[in-house]
Formats: sequence, structure tokens, C-alpha cells
Amino acid sequence: MQAFIKKYWVYTVLILVLSSCGGGIKAPDVSDIHVEMESHLFFKDLFENGSEDIEKKTKNLKEKYGTYFYAYCQKVIRIGNPDQPEFPENLKAFLDYDANRDVFEKCKEQYSEVDDIVEDAEQAFKYYKYYFPNITVPDLYFHISGFNQFVAVDSSWISVSVEKYLGEECEFYEWLAEPQYMRKRMVREKIVPDIMKAVVLTTYAGGMNNNDVISSMIEEGKVLYFVHHMVPGIKETYLFDMSKEEVKWCEKYEADIWAGMVERKDLFNTDRMTIQKYTGDSPFTYYFGQDSPGRAAVYLGYQIVEAYMKNNPELTLDDLIRQKDGHMIFQQSRYRP
Repeated sequence: MQAFIKKYWVYTVLILVLSSCGGGIKAPDVSDIHVEMESHLFFKDLFENGSEDIEKKTKNLKEKYGTYFYAYCQKVIRIGNPDQPEFPENLKAFLDYDANRDVFEKCKEQYSEVDDIVEDAEQAFKYYKYYFPNITVPDLYFHISGFNQFVAVDSSWISVSVEKYLGEECEFYEWLAEPQYMRKRMVREKIVPDIMKAVVLTTYAGGMNNNDVISSMIEEGKVLYFVHHMVPGIKETYLFDMSKEEVKWCEKYEADIWAGMVERKDLFNTDRMTIQKYTGDSPFTYYFGQDSPGRAAVYLGYQIVEAYMKNNPELTLDDLIRQKDGHMIFQQSRYRP
């Protein structure tokens, strides 16, 4: 890393510092906005008493959870349509699988009480409703997915895979060989930010007009900027999925890594592998050396988006999210680390 810094020090001294990673979002007053989310500990209803009287259990779950139960079975754990004759046996096999039972017991220890999560989610949706008044507040479910995904989203509900948030040191992640750099985001504190990230990704899907490095950085930066406004008090470590030391690294070397990208002429590079090396999940960012955190270029993408919004105060959060021209955002940000 020292060689990298020495190589680009000349660029650093020529650049005027106009922006830096902000210390937080100024939260608007949402005290007059009412949000109430119905929450459901679905995973407990599903796994309690195991597969005892599976026909009756299937019938009760269909009646209690309706379309959510159908979506969960068909799209999340993929064991088939609950109306099919073979379904009860499929559900029985899922419930009786020893690994799933072990996961359930662990999840029950940590997530039998979720009032804090629901309260934080309601607060996040108050901010969401402040910026996007016409949104519908969904119900909130908690499920076990077999480690398939973090958050599932539908038009009327959001469902969290609780087994994906059992803490960095959870033995299951060790057994599954989950990389350490991924485990740092598998904590309770990440649930509400991940909910809001899933909301913006599903509601405003579509990507950017240009498929290059700078547009990918800005697209990721837009998502983080949205999440930061929905969870104004979020710690930078949870926003960027980095340790404190990694955030400090990005702050310290922001100008140097930017200068390196400019010199390599990578900003408008459309090669898929190059984009992945800059913005994809990894233990470190390939071009920045092994001392760097993964997705360090996404940190820069956030700074660009923040600078863009500061330079265009007339724009709303909705304007930003709907803007697909990453090159325009970059130009108008006048980003100079």
C-alpha cells in the first residue's frame, strides 16, 4: 500500500478537498407521521411442534398467513404449492431436517422478541413516508429461509431471514464457510438498513443508463444515500459494511485511490470483471491493495452522490433515485476528494 500511496502522492497535493464522508444526515421532523407495522414471527409458528400432525399444520398456516404462506413456500424455500397433494410431505421434510431444527432453536433464542426491530422499522418508514408520501406501509414478517437470502419483498409485506442475522461469531457461518468480510453484516443492527435497501432496490429497479465503473459506483452510492436518509443515525460501519479501521482507511486514502482510478482510465471502463473488482463483495478492493476494504470504490460512489445533492439543493430524494444518468450525476457533483 505504501508504494501505491507514493506513486499517487503528486495527485493528492493538487486536489482541493471539497467533500468528505459526512457525519450523519440531518433528520427531518417526522413526529406527526403515523406508521404502524403489523409484525409476525412466522418462523416460530412454522417450526413449533415440528411436523406433528402436518396436515392440520398446513391447513392452519394457509388460513392464518394466506398469500404470504404461498409465497414463502414457493419462492423462498421452494417446496411447492401448498394446495398440491404432495405438499404436506415436502413441508414435513423441511421441518424435520436436523440442520433446520438447529437453526430454528438458535433463531428462537435471539428473535423471540423483536419489538426493537419493529420500532426501528416503523421509524424508518416514517422517514420513507416523509420523502415519498404515497408509499404503502407493509407488514413485517420474520422467517427462516435456509440461508437463501437476507430480505424478501412483496407489494404488501417484507420478510426477514432471521438466520442471516445471528452475529459475526455464529458457528453456523463457520460451518458454511461464510467469508469473514461477509459476516460483519450478519448482525441484528443490519436488519432495518437491509429492509430499506431491499425496498429501494425492488421499488426503483432498473439500473443506470451506462454500464461502466463510475455508473456502478454511483448506483451503489445512491442506494446507500437512500438508506442513510431512512436510517439517519446509522453508524458508518453499518452503512458501508466496514470496520471502523476500514472506514478510516477510506477517509485517509480517498484522494489517492481516486487519483489511481483516474490515471488508469478506469472510470468509464465497461469491462464486467473490472467493475466487479471495484464494486463487488470481496475481502479487499483489487486495485487498491490488500490493506483496503472490499467495495472501497462504493465509498467513493457515496461521496459523489452526496456532493451531487449538495450542489443541487433543489433536487428531492425521489429525483435522485429516479435519475439513471450516472455520468450526469458525476459531472454535476464536481467531485474533488
